[in-house]
Amino acid sequence: MADKVRIGMIGCGGMAGAHRDGYRVLWEHEYHDFEIIAACDVDVNRAQNMANSVAEFQGSQPNVYTDVEEMLDKEPALDAVDICTLHSMHHVVAVPSLKAGKHVTIEKPLGITMRACHQILNAAKENDRLLQVAENYRRSPNERATQWAIRQGKIGELRILFWIDVGESLGPWGWRDDKFASGGGWAMDGGVHFTDLMRFHLGCEAEEVYAISKAYHPYRYHKPDTLEDPIEVTNEDTVIAVIKFEHGITAQWTIARMCPGGGFGGRALYGSKGRMSLSGGFKSRDEEMNMDQLREAYLASLSDAERERWFPRGITNTVATELHEFIEAVLGRGKLEIDGNEGMKDVALCFAAYESGATGQAVKMSDIEACKIEVYQGEINDALGIT
Repeated sequence: MADKVRIGMIGCGGMAGAHRDGYRVLWEHEYHDFEIIAACDVDVNRAQNMANSVAEFQGSQPNVYTDVEEMLDKEPALDAVDICTLHSMHHVVAVPSLKAGKHVTIEKPLGITMRACHQILNAAKENDRLLQVAENYRRSPNERATQWAIRQGKIGELRILFWIDVGESLGPWGWRDDKFASGGGWAMDGGVHFTDLMRFHLGCEAEEVYAISKAYHPYRYHKPDTLEDPIEVTNEDTVIAVIKFEHGITAQWTIARMCPGGGFGGRALYGSKGRMSLSGGFKSRDEEMNMDQLREAYLASLSDAERERWFPRGITNTVATELHEFIEAVLGRGKLEIDGNEGMKDVALCFAAYESGATGQAVKMSDIEACKIEVYQGEINDALGIT
């Protein structure tokens, strides 16, 4: 077994900065069981800047590349890659990396369509490599505490989940405004985090989805305050969905980003005994805790082994803990919480909402996961050559 995991970073802008900072946190906590030996990006300046900033904390300088295949060819010592590219490129870089025998941790969503997801999953299985999807939200102490309280039966038998985010966002968002680069709007980019939290807290799977998905205002503006200098966008701004989960649990999920005049929202789970706020504790018929009290109770309930499993060396930075888990798994010292199949189920819920909106009918999750319904995804697959 190797003494450390040698990592190549693919995609060095945006979220890659959070990954670099996560590695830095691990290093500063004297966890040195990894070395970043390569940084790859189509923009050589981004790759070089990443290599320089990594060298600042780990001491050694990663080699710089602008082509993934070249990096895989010239870095035979690589054990794993950390992928933070555009969504549209996930399968393009993950599949050859897996075929080259590298373990993969990849930013959410797993793929830009379900077919892209399955390409990655199949490559991981065929080459017997680990595949982690970077869903970090559930790793925070507050989310862990919330899930613990639900499992403790604090609000009784679960019944209804409400997840409502309503407001207005008129400024440009770069590639995220393009369906063929992002796969969808905020219901995809942020939504895949939210669907992961739904599944995490409910502890069961979605069965069926009915949704309306629309672009009420298909423009953003370089000058949003005055609605000047418009940019046409190709993603939705509104998704209103009803989700049937197992065990008779119902969820109502609304994301609406073009609602002028003031927004509102809330995320709450109701059970037979009370209400769990997904941001502020719970209240039942016989007990009440705010988030601080709930977090303290949860942390006090952990054994030393459990505490080290979820918050190694006392680290609570969620990207750092997910990377720690990945490194430990590659070294054969642990398991992945969110593997490729988990990541696939998270993004499938987002696509279920889009496909229901496109077809005007309720869709079954089994059909979405099996790529039997692709009205919304079809033009993405066609445009990007995904088969």
